Amino acid sequence: MRWFFSRKHIEKVKHTWGAGTIWGGKDLRHWLQHPAVQARINFKVSGRPNVNRFEYFLNEYLAGKMPVGRALTLGCGVGELERGLCHYNFAQRHEGVDISDEAIRRAVESAAGLPQIEYRCENLDALVLTPDSYDVIFGVSSIHHVQALEHLFSQVQRALKTGAYFFLDEYIGPTRFQWTDEQLRVMNEQLRLLPKNLRRSVTGHREFKHAIERKSLEEILLADPSEAIRSAEIVPLLSRFFKVIEIKGYGGSVIHELLYDIAGNFSEENPGSLDHLQTLFRVEDEMIAGGRLQHDFAVIIAQR
Repeated sequence: MRWFFSRKHIEKVKHTWGAGTIWGGKDLRHWLQHPAVQARINFKVSGRPNVNRFEYFLNEYLAGKMPVGRALTLGCGVGELERGLCHYNFAQRHEGVDISDEAIRRAVESAAGLPQIEYRCENLDALVLTPDSYDVIFGVSSIHHVQALEHLFSQVQRALKTGAYFFLDEYIGPTRFQWTDEQLRVMNEQLRLLPKNLRRSVTGHREFKHAIERKSLEEILLADPSEAIRSAEIVPLLSRFFKVIEIKGYGGSVIHELLYDIAGNFSEENPGSLDHLQTLFRVEDEMIAGGRLQHDFAVIIAQR
């Protein structure tokens, strides 16, 4: 099934990603906010817990070549990646595009004093890029929100210089978060094994997480019409447009949804909790190694 966004849907997406409520706040709600999860991802991508996926890319593919002439981030949000890469003297010019007017406003404000960074509002489903213009294009947690994947990939392919890189850090799991029965079984089994204090909601402290359910398409559309719209098709489609150099899967097929709204309970201040977190890591790794689950998240490095 193909979904075509109406103006109402586009405005909903803009609001969702411009409101600052997805990743904001002090509470560790999401798995990717947890330091131990980040260290685990670092190790799976770079082989070192203290070298993140972006540093790995710079070290392995761009050593001695920086600053590159021109780079682009697809779905830049409030601009954290572009500002962070400035510390590595990454690019002479780094552009960021995002569908959210509010996110772009905040990105521009935060990048004051960094003249090499430029931002503009763009809809990735209708993006048109100048051919042979970019040395690197990033897609970080944004490509799984794109419906017109063929259009976007063709634009990226033509916009990259010969030999230039397309770097993705993406959710590539089941479309619309329609978890498999095996995923749900493992998630709920592991959730039940956690002590009650680790199942306490970090945002509603009197509430506890009792079960994980597969959300209906209607629920997902109501929250964000673009969410994981064609996520399972990203990897198969990439090879039609690019030379895929490597895919570094980093799991998420169990702990992504399991840790939602309880991730902050796993801390040094909570005795034994980090041991439970390591158990969750081990279970996910074993399920993936045994072929019972797939990586739902990956760093992918492709080239024109």
